[in-house]
Amino acid sequence: MGTTMHLLSFSDIWRSMGPEVIVIGGAFLIMLIELLLPQNKRHIVPWLAVIDVIIATFLIISRFGGGILVYSSADYVVDGFSSLFKILILLSTFFVILLAIVEQRKHKLPYEYSYLLLFASGGAMIITSGIDLVLLYVGLELLSIATYILVALNRKDGRSAEGGLKYLIVGSIASATILYGLSFLYGVAGSTNLGQIAVALQNAWTSDSAILFVSFGLILAGIAVKISVVPFHLWTPDVFEGAPTPVTAYLAVISKAAVLAFMLRILIFAFGQKYQDWWLLIAWLSVITMVVGNFGALAQGNVKRLLAYSSIGQVGYLIMPFAAIGQSQNVSNMWQALSSMMFYLFAYALMTIGAFAVLSKVAQTRGSEQVDAFAGLYKRNPWLAVMMTIFLLSLAGLPLTGGFFGKFMIFLVAFNAGQYWLGVVLFATSAVAFYYYFGILKAMFVLEPVGDEEPIRAGGLLQVIVGLCALGTLYLGLIPGPFLTVLNNVHWFG
Repeated sequence: MGTTMHLLSFSDIWRSMGPEVIVIGGAFLIMLIELLLPQNKRHIVPWLAVIDVIIATFLIISRFGGGILVYSSADYVVDGFSSLFKILILLSTFFVILLAIVEQRKHKLPYEYSYLLLFASGGAMIITSGIDLVLLYVGLELLSIATYILVALNRKDGRSAEGGLKYLIVGSIASATILYGLSFLYGVAGSTNLGQIAVALQNAWTSDSAILFVSFGLILAGIAVKISVVPFHLWTPDVFEGAPTPVTAYLAVISKAAVLAFMLRILIFAFGQKYQDWWLLIAWLSVITMVVGNFGALAQGNVKRLLAYSSIGQVGYLIMPFAAIGQSQNVSNMWQALSSMMFYLFAYALMTIGAFAVLSKVAQTRGSEQVDAFAGLYKRNPWLAVMMTIFLLSLAGLPLTGGFFGKFMIFLVAFNAGQYWLGVVLFATSAVAFYYYFGILKAMFVLEPVGDEEPIRAGGLLQVIVGLCALGTLYLGLIPGPFLTVLNNVHWFG
């Protein structure tokens, strides 16, 4: 039977890629406006990016729950999976742009960050809906190239340039590795469409198993570099420390979330038939990442590097559901695994961006990112100290926070899949995490301020960012029911 080609109309593009059109088209428009505006009026440029993100977010929400729609010969899909990831990406981008506005006032960051963040987020959104290898890789590269530039954006800081160069080299190698792995899939299946690849691979595992194993290994290795899975994590502390703080928050949250979406699409669609054979590999990568990330943070005196190692440990928690999906043949457990990962991603985004927002203000005021800079913060600004406490306790997974409930959901997924040892490692490494977070808490509430004792004054915009992130973190911990209801009713895949 021949394939019927469907020519896309503008209405098709708008229904399928409306939010992406708004974000990427807005990025081009804002780039032009930034170029034409005089220097003394360019402060409005980031606010245009904020408006662009809000419009795209409302468009996604207005279409949420409308069923599964597939466009352009099944190359692009709008389903619950992609819609949730896009909301997460845009919500996080909204907070990161606001944080960049606050940071820009102190460090005079070039206004290029406004449209570069939009380009990166547009690429991340394409990843979540693409079910074609070409589209997936284009989205991945759009995200990667924009973030390479963002890391090196602080031209007056040598660490930023160094971090940007390291990230460019490591990220390019990872992208090439992924592309090489994808090329094997195309060679075996003769198609770039994930659905057709899945059908072709049903018979190819007998004749071309060696090539497919190599393909899986290359793709997984490239993804592991992108999301800082141990042992491919060594670039992370240097890049996080060198990048401007808003960009560090972006890398820690949005970049990782998008690559996790890429991983889910590839592994479940293309390798779903044999994925259960490799769940133990994913499980051990999760364990090693949790252990190395959390124990590595113990030796850090720089809070940015500490949060970098913390983010490595968090990736270990986030890939635990992948192991459960691979081992369990129960469809309901698969949906539970996806729900737990998505819940924890939202909680992780709020608590991580909030923590970086507080760090940004303390570092600006004290001229240091060391733990000592937080000494006496409760006396200097009780509001920031209490907010930072909420974020750190949530990152550590203590009760009444979104971080605790998210980790508990992941633990239940592992328990239901019979992976009790993974749950034990999760709680053990969370206890280690509390130990190094306690060092910051002790500095804020117990130690006396170093140097002068002038109050740290947080502007209204920073207070809004921190307050909303803290409110969301507590909401997900205290009243998780409404969000869980949404997740339980999602039409996940198309």
